[in-house]
Amino acid sequence: MLPTISLDLTLRRAIQSVAGTRDYYPVHHDERAAKESGAEGIFFNTMFLQGFVGRAVCEWFGNDAFLRRLVIAMYGSNYVGRTLTATGVVSRLREENERHLVDADVTLATEDGLTTEVNLSVQLPPEAIS
Repeated sequence: MLPTISLDLTLRRAIQSVAGTRDYYPVHHDERAAKESGAEGIFFNTMFLQGFVGRAVCEWFGNDAFLRRLVIAMYGSNYVGRTLTATGVVSRLREENERHLVDADVTLATEDGLTTEVNLSVQLPPEAIS
């Protein structure tokens, strides 16, 4: 089991995410637009979740690890005011073309429950193996 990583989903972080990803779809920064769309409130975009997983990979495997594959399935929204938590488990260690790879299954959840499932592969640097 990989260590749990959590992040508060604040309004400030949502606005910064909109600016950083240039995803100006109103549901990601405008409460009224989000509610009019049927959502509970402002929610985070896919690129934010991908970035959060990237951060988790660096914390779990080190800054020199290289994310080779990322498959995301989203099941629920990640709303402002919640805490996003990543948990993961290494599912396989393998060598391919002289590369040391780690496969992992990761879940993202808030207080509302599971929001996202992730399957990923990370290439470890050679010095991490010796």
